[in-house]
Amino acid sequence: MSTTSTTTAMLLAAITSATLVVPAVAAPAADHGADHDHVLPTRRADRAERAGWARAGGWVLAPRVAVSASADASTTGSRVAAWVEIDGAAADLVIEARGVDGDRLGGWVALDQTYRGPAQRVVVADLGARWPAAELRVAGGSDAALTALSWELVEPAYPEAGRRARAGLGPVTPWAAPPVSSALDDELGTIGVITRATWGARATQCTSVENDWYRMAIHHTAGPQTSGGTTAEVVRGVQAYAQDSGTYCDIPYQFLVGFDGTLYEARPYGLTSGATGGGNNDGNMAVCFMGCYHPTDCPTGVDSVPVTEEMLARGQLLVQTLVRLHDIATAEDNIRGHRDWPGNATACPGDFLYARLADLRADLAWYAGAPGARSSPAGQNVVVPVGVATEVWIEVENTGGLTWEPGVTFLAPTPRDAASPLAQPTWPGPTRAATVAAPVARGEVGRFAFTVLATAPGTTTQTFGLVADGATWFADPPWGGGPTDDAIAVTVEARDDGGGDPMPCTAGEPACDDVSAGCCQAAGVGRSLGGGLVLALAGLLGVRRRTRRLS
Repeated sequence: MSTTSTTTAMLLAAITSATLVVPAVAAPAADHGADHDHVLPTRRADRAERAGWARAGGWVLAPRVAVSASADASTTGSRVAAWVEIDGAAADLVIEARGVDGDRLGGWVALDQTYRGPAQRVVVADLGARWPAAELRVAGGSDAALTALSWELVEPAYPEAGRRARAGLGPVTPWAAPPVSSALDDELGTIGVITRATWGARATQCTSVENDWYRMAIHHTAGPQTSGGTTAEVVRGVQAYAQDSGTYCDIPYQFLVGFDGTLYEARPYGLTSGATGGGNNDGNMAVCFMGCYHPTDCPTGVDSVPVTEEMLARGQLLVQTLVRLHDIATAEDNIRGHRDWPGNATACPGDFLYARLADLRADLAWYAGAPGARSSPAGQNVVVPVGVATEVWIEVENTGGLTWEPGVTFLAPTPRDAASPLAQPTWPGPTRAATVAAPVARGEVGRFAFTVLATAPGTTTQTFGLVADGATWFADPPWGGGPTDDAIAVTVEARDDGGGDPMPCTAGEPACDDVSAGCCQAAGVGRSLGGGLVLALAGLLGVRRRTRRLS
């Protein structure tokens, strides 16, 4: 949100419980233009603020602000637009506006409701001429349902955008190039970006095509995180206000991120951004976080909120996916907060989010395992009798951006897609040793449990990699971030006599005296089947064995 825009005084309606209409004060026109830096009006009045407004003769009066006498086009407007927040079902809201120029007053004009959501409305009116200021009034019967009201006087850059979008029509201006595809890249679908079709977007009215993204701007909306309890309703309302006010041809950002980590396609990302002022939209993809992440100066009634780890993690995944798709450098000069782009006097994206920009720039692959190594016991072979299946498990921490899913993420023998000599029917397949038993999110540890079997005396070393079937091997950039294909190695030594040293108990593992049962060693008691694993894994891992003789 631009701090310069907050200096533009804006009138907010006053509400009364009487049946009379309520007068409000004049507000100068807001100049959005093609490079404006926010969508929703910055001036907002909630019930608490309106309760302090003066009351006289059945009217509730907002504090008066000076009316600009300038006739310059940048300080006059012909359209009044309002974002109205309601609680519960509301009948048609009765809101009117008129132009103000010193002592000269225009006639009252009813605002039409152009968007109706479960918890918000968009209302607009054309004044028929350009005015340096305007005032608004709300019928008292709307008081019970109205929780907050934000409004402004604008000169629409896209006066037909809302009407055409509501009718499902395309842009009124010619395309600068052939229309872009409305389909998202498959990769963005893989990370869970909700498409415009899914959240119910109107038709875009934008025509300027962008095919060379080379930088990125990070924004916040400086508005509510949810509407009616959902982030999707904020997205729909933001688009409605952007188009119906005529200040934008569509949502100005390419992507929106919810506080819960939900990712939304906003403006079709084959179209030029409209979000970053100062002439910085060319090739500059805009990613915007819904909410106000600044300690001060949030609109009245909008909470200043901290960054959530969910939104940061998912935002990083989105940013790093876009970086890979478009070969965008991750240096500070390429991925900046809105405030850092030249010509922008703004607090956006708010101090709380700004402090975490380095996290968004940090490399993050879709699929990756943690660095480090641990084995138990370390530095030994697995010594087994011929014909005895030995159960092994390996644990790896998920350090990538996507969740590992059972039946999708596998521990797989390498060379890739070659059957392992240790494979047996308990494996998912001859080229897949194990999968996780349950979903493993980022930061969690997944266990891959499998059995190895030697059919003849000798020593066999099998290397393993990790693979997300249908997506990538963990060793392969750009979507994989390691470990390498040979990072996990298991060496099995098969003996006719089943000899070997006893294996010590791991923490919490019960011991027993019957060595034939495959128990671990405790208090001098051991089992004849012993030994360990030779392991080298870029991740957190552990090993344990259970044995059974094949019949």
